[in-house]
Amino acid sequence: MFEKLKHIPLANAMLRRPPGFYRAARRLLANAADMTPATLDAWRRQKLSLILENARKLPGYAGAPRTDDLSAWPVLAKGAILGREGDFATSSFLPSVPAATGGTTGQPMKLARTWRSVAFEQAVIDHLCANCGIEPAKARIAILRGDSIKPASDMTPPYWIDEGLKRRIFSAHHLSRENIAHYRAALTEFAPEILFCYPSSLATLVNLLDEDCSVKIPLVFASSEMLPLATLQRARKVLSADVIDFYGHAERIACAWSLNGEGYRFLPAYGYMELLPAGEGLARIVATSLNPQGQIFVRYDTGDLARVPSQDPCILEEIARGIRTFEGIEGRDSEFVDLPGGRRIIGLNHIPRGVSGAASIQVHHNAAEEVTLYVTPSASPANLGVDQLIANFRQKFPAHIKARIVFVERPVRERNGKAPLLLRTPDAASIALSPKQPLSHLEYAA
Repeated sequence: MFEKLKHIPLANAMLRRPPGFYRAARRLLANAADMTPATLDAWRRQKLSLILENARKLPGYAGAPRTDDLSAWPVLAKGAILGREGDFATSSFLPSVPAATGGTTGQPMKLARTWRSVAFEQAVIDHLCANCGIEPAKARIAILRGDSIKPASDMTPPYWIDEGLKRRIFSAHHLSRENIAHYRAALTEFAPEILFCYPSSLATLVNLLDEDCSVKIPLVFASSEMLPLATLQRARKVLSADVIDFYGHAERIACAWSLNGEGYRFLPAYGYMELLPAGEGLARIVATSLNPQGQIFVRYDTGDLARVPSQDPCILEEIARGIRTFEGIEGRDSEFVDLPGGRRIIGLNHIPRGVSGAASIQVHHNAAEEVTLYVTPSASPANLGVDQLIANFRQKFPAHIKARIVFVERPVRERNGKAPLLLRTPDAASIALSPKQPLSHLEYAA
């Protein structure tokens, strides 16, 4: 229901900015920004104590320590939650909003969000944009993310849809040298004040536009992938834009941002961050949400690494509290596939969504016109939701790109040992084929 309502302007506004929850969140963020470090620390400790008290009531934290000292609590890995998501869920008289992590590792985790948490997330985004002088609720918004607004094989314009008078959603999957003129004209005519985008789609756009083009956008809000410095600099030059690079999680436990590449800063009112040393110049990000969510994750290992100037505990503590900036995030490579003709396929994390019978799905663009989908089945390969998988695939890739499904005993790993959603250089030694394979993988290429 939420997915349908969010495309109706008035309903979307009420869902994301319900007056009571939303205004309270904006006040909290504004007040937190004005607090002294000591006052903010006291408030954070109070919020953390309440979160831990509520966590102890949940099955997922059976036997949890009675202390509020986080160092006494174990670090929570995603693998300990998968299949047990309900053990970490809170109760509410209001229905929760279902969601999922999207599976950057190919293993989606089911999430439940409260309406208060939806409003808080929107308030955070609006707060950051307002600091740059633009209120999203009143601005013209362009979106260039992973939305599938028409079949990938339909190359006829338009490549966008309007939702009301102030919101235009563009297809990043159709953006190429052949049709950049249509995008340029549509952006110029619409004159958005904010562009919400994936860094990979932003890179395609600004590299196809001339530096003296007519498209000028005051603010770019990039999220969900790593933003390369070259893309940021090109966006500032071509679009004459301020650029916010936003780091967040579907789990809603960690948040940081950077403006125009001038250092990243954690938002202290969002979550309780811990930075654990992880080698020279790196620290592992472990987080506990400070705000009401549909689930409580205490000391959640995000799997991401912060690039830090020092391993000094005092400096790491200041970074975690949002007092000091850090250099950036490691561990979030942009996930996209480039096709001949300049088309870039993004939003690959949509491919595993809603596919039953799969513990893991990974994508490998192994040939010009073929993509291999490595599937680790949760039970028998016969139980795989093939129709849903191919439907998701077809929302992203044009008809001439074949999908080849290969069942494996466990997720395929890169040479660096990671098992990401998008495989660039899979380690052949890690590909353990399942003995139960379909007669013809290419039966699923239709």
